[in-house]
Amino acid sequence: MAVETKKYADKRANEILEVVMAYARLDFKQKICITLKEDVFDSIGTGVNMLGEELENSTVSLREKEQLLQEVHHRVKNNLQIISSLLNLQSDYIEDEQFHSMIRESKNRITSMALIHEMLYLTKDLSRININDYVIKLSQSVYQSFHAKDSVILFEYNVDRNFFLEIDRMIPIGLILNEIVSNSLKYAFPNKKGIISIELKAREECILLSITDNGIGIPKDFNHKEAKSLGVQLIYMLADQIDAKLKVSSNNGTSYELCFKLKE
Repeated sequence: MAVETKKYADKRANEILEVVMAYARLDFKQKICITLKEDVFDSIGTGVNMLGEELENSTVSLREKEQLLQEVHHRVKNNLQIISSLLNLQSDYIEDEQFHSMIRESKNRITSMALIHEMLYLTKDLSRININDYVIKLSQSVYQSFHAKDSVILFEYNVDRNFFLEIDRMIPIGLILNEIVSNSLKYAFPNKKGIISIELKAREECILLSITDNGIGIPKDFNHKEAKSLGVQLIYMLADQIDAKLKVSSNNGTSYELCFKLKE
């Protein structure tokens, strides 16, 4: 029964995430199916659908002027934060640690997208985002959500401060970054001490993003491509979405390298 409940929860959470990702791309055609079970997923789904209808009705006029386009990003950010708050409230009434962890992970994914819209709202350039600022803000946000009182996890950054990417690249990259940092915080440091390094380099053939930790590494029998974890599946799905080559290695820790081309 518990297995079936988890499968149902994973499926619903993934459906909600896919629709929210579409809204983050300003595509409001997708809707979440309401099952009439009157559970937390139906409540969140109803709120997300209402958000999509509101934004869809105003999209044509909002795209006509830059000032109104900023308001779109502001609205999306605010509504994503409302959904995140709903998940927080729901977690207060849940004692099952596995389900609590799933809600926290869903909240972090939503936060990674809300942060993009917040940065677009605050910037004069509505077409791209400073990736250095985003990487630092997102990784610190994820760390705070997992932070234990006695943990000491340090972050090292090597990202060009003048590097910018467009929103349709930043959404999947932000979600990938969220999943990888979350995995490191959950599994890499049993002694609650370590370092996570995030680096972005421009090469001749591609942009290289690497996220590395100095933790215990991946078990030898672990197969990423066959893993049933929603987080691992998201990493590969989103890497395909941005046409990125993904390499995972485990040597004195775990390293993820994504190589993707700049748009012409």
